Amino acid sequence: MTGDTPAPTWSEESDERGGLLLKDGAGEAVALLTQDQVAQVSQFVEQPEIVALSQFLFIARLGLRSRRELSELEQEYEETFTARAEDFCDEHGYSWAGLAGALWQLAMAYMESVFPLDDSVTAAISAADLEKVTAYIGAAPQVAGGDAPPNAAFRDIVDILGSSARVKRAREVLADIRAASERRYAELSLAHTFSHASETSRFDHDVLYVQRNLRKRGSDEFRDDSFLVSPQSRPRCVVLGNPGVGKSTMTQNLVHQLSRSGIAYAPLVVSCKDVPGADGAAYILSAITRALRENLQLEVAEEAIGDLATLGRSFVIFDGIDEIIDVGRRMNFVRTIEAFANRFPLIPILITARRVGYSKAPFDTRHFDIYELDDFSLEQVGQYTEKWFAATGRSEQDRLAFLRETENVPDIRTNPLMLSLLCALYRARGYIPRNRRTVYEACADLLFQRWDAMRHIEQPMDHRHYGTRLMQELALFFYKSQTAQAGVQEGQLRKLIATFFTDTASVDEVDARSRAQDFLDFCADRAWLLSYQGTDSVDHRLFGFTHRTFMEYFAAEALVRRARTLDEVVEEMVLAYDRDASSVLADVIFQCADEKYDGGARDVVLSLMERSKNSSREASAKYLSLCLRVMNAAPLPPQSTDAIFDALLAAWDAGSAESGRDIAMAVFELSRDPRSRFIAKLRADSLHAERALARWARFYWRGEALMFDPQWDRQMYEVALGLDSPRFQDPPVTAYLLRNALVEPDQLPAAWEWALGFQAFGETVPGPVVLDMEELFAETEEPHGAGEITAAFGASMRAGGLPQVDGSFLSAVFARIGEDATVLAPDKLAAAAQNPDIRDALIWACCALFEVRTPAYHPFHRRVGFVHGQPWFDRVSSTRTNGPGRTVISGAEPFRLRELRTLQGSGAVPSWFADWCAGRSLLTAVQNRPQPGAGFRRPAQPRPRR
Repeated sequence: MTGDTPAPTWSEESDERGGLLLKDGAGEAVALLTQDQVAQVSQFVEQPEIVALSQFLFIARLGLRSRRELSELEQEYEETFTARAEDFCDEHGYSWAGLAGALWQLAMAYMESVFPLDDSVTAAISAADLEKVTAYIGAAPQVAGGDAPPNAAFRDIVDILGSSARVKRAREVLADIRAASERRYAELSLAHTFSHASETSRFDHDVLYVQRNLRKRGSDEFRDDSFLVSPQSRPRCVVLGNPGVGKSTMTQNLVHQLSRSGIAYAPLVVSCKDVPGADGAAYILSAITRALRENLQLEVAEEAIGDLATLGRSFVIFDGIDEIIDVGRRMNFVRTIEAFANRFPLIPILITARRVGYSKAPFDTRHFDIYELDDFSLEQVGQYTEKWFAATGRSEQDRLAFLRETENVPDIRTNPLMLSLLCALYRARGYIPRNRRTVYEACADLLFQRWDAMRHIEQPMDHRHYGTRLMQELALFFYKSQTAQAGVQEGQLRKLIATFFTDTASVDEVDARSRAQDFLDFCADRAWLLSYQGTDSVDHRLFGFTHRTFMEYFAAEALVRRARTLDEVVEEMVLAYDRDASSVLADVIFQCADEKYDGGARDVVLSLMERSKNSSREASAKYLSLCLRVMNAAPLPPQSTDAIFDALLAAWDAGSAESGRDIAMAVFELSRDPRSRFIAKLRADSLHAERALARWARFYWRGEALMFDPQWDRQMYEVALGLDSPRFQDPPVTAYLLRNALVEPDQLPAAWEWALGFQAFGETVPGPVVLDMEELFAETEEPHGAGEITAAFGASMRAGGLPQVDGSFLSAVFARIGEDATVLAPDKLAAAAQNPDIRDALIWACCALFEVRTPAYHPFHRRVGFVHGQPWFDRVSSTRTNGPGRTVISGAEPFRLRELRTLQGSGAVPSWFADWCAGRSLLTAVQNRPQPGAGFRRPAQPRPRR
């Protein structure tokens, strides 16, 4: 019962060391059992029926949630235990039957010490999980040997929890694995981005890791990866992603977090490609112990790992199931993992795999959830760069410059691996080249040449000598064949590579075939640029480019190298742009042409402009957009830039500012030199300046001006400042001038609807009045000049009449003010209301928004404190709803007509206020403005007022 060993020589009369002192619940001694009686009690508790009784109690403690139910069950078990003890003593003539209750309490105390209900080793198990464990359990007779014996998992749980030695060993192994894993996975390694001879490439997870989002396949459900770190729900999931998306980094972080979490789980990582077994069959417990021995230097018995798995205290991660290249072997290993999951129903399991080829050996979706791991979002790009630049001692100014400079390679920087490489490139050079070809060349060199060399992995000679040229030829083959982009059979690629060796390097055919196979095998193992992507229906390996951007980069190099005339280059460039305007191919072809031909960039632009002149309006816009896009790619002489800008400004003169957003964006993405020449043209012609300002103002009011180089903001402000007599025909331009104090309010038209909001590239956005009101009542200190535009708006209602707006438009422009708006201090409200123009503007907004939201209030009402306080506005809304002077049963009392006249006479309310309370509407009936888009961002702060 106690595990104590009696002394070698023991006398009942003179020594109590071999006895058993029984105590009650209060700790008071009840009796002292002799050594003989201890032996008799031990004989009793080892009887099969008493063992079964304790096993059922273990089951109850494992599964029952209610303490009351457990207490009642324990009481029934105690009565059974006591009755059996009495029978046992009667049968054998023993005298300790009256101590059965105390013995039961001693047994309960022992059970509590071995299996405490709040112990992390045996935390609460869900009903679904308990059902898995006890799936084959019936009544007591069945457990005792009936027709339906318990399953292996259940039997093991009972056996383990009934053995203090096994529980103790499990806890020790658990602690050892967690401690070793915490040390082993304490840091993220960025060895691929640094030279070993330079600075450190190891960073703490908290310093650099960006939390990832997992998208459940077949649904819109997203979960961040933190649910894996708290695995009480015991997830069983497969995470799919493309190369470089961060599967391994996420796995490393998961192991790190699990080893430090408050709930004790042992992270067990199995590298699938390292699991032995030619046919995919393997004993996974052996694979785990091998991994512990090799990676953590821990020698752990398989039985101990099995006990942890049985108790649900291990989290098993199968990393890279796709790295088992043979599909048949991979399918067998998938079935092995499923059998392992069934054998240990309480453990959480994570499997990582590439998207491509997963469908050839999938997991059973009834038992495994499938999640997709996508590239970084723009927000995550910002988070990673913020962490990376801080960790490497770079300034925030450097980070913002990096983000601006990588906007021309958005398809690369959203891939986590590529982003880390770009960060390293910026660290080494201090800038990101605007020439895309240079960026792709640097990234391809890191991936294709230096990656393995930095890690001291031997590279085949052909890879070092011919790798880049081979990639160009293969990329061109993939680009020319749409079907090839889905994957090319190994045999076909081997033939292409062998032909390259024979035709280019004078290699004999037999040696060429052998070396081609070696090259493909190396690509399959490293899987960076050209990689293994699964097998076809007849089990032939398929290869493809890991990242489309690099395929296009290498294809562009090959196209220009093969072209015999510049006209052929231009034709390929136009075809590439027609096929996919978002492709980098056209840009890289342009840069390659400028490298190959003297004056190549100039002549390509001349050819494109000739095509534009002889084309339809739609085709002409396409060529113009392409010309603007490539202006950043290579330097152009003045006549070329002038030709592009003249065509652009002529198109703007003939078109609407609301159309052509893509062309406008291409203009404001121009780099310093073409930008300076464009600004000079605007300063020379006020009409052109207004056309450009109309486009810039739309980006400004959509909150998108921050996407561009800050120099654009300064220079477009100076362009606006240079307008002698601006025309007020375009609301975004007029609002821009007002917001930046470039015109005075009395210079503007009398009707001020435009100042509330307007169209900006098809989206309704808040105008300067709404933003000024928001700043006036901001919780922080308001900017200089806040309230001036609101006051001007209030004054305009007396001079030019009330704004003519509809309800949907008003809701749209005030939608920025959310439900979490807080009431400001009374003194701030009172100070603002001292200005009658501001007061009238706020009262108009409150009344108009009440019409939209009646009978509810808008968050704006609380933001401005209902102007004269909520009790006052409660009477206003009651008057509007019920009519002046009406008697109401409940709620605020409406104003009487005499009170309304008195308010108007005192100047406390606008002149239209009494009529509105009596039923006059402030809104028009026609809804003629669209709702705003979800992507609205606040414009930049205005410049200092003159």
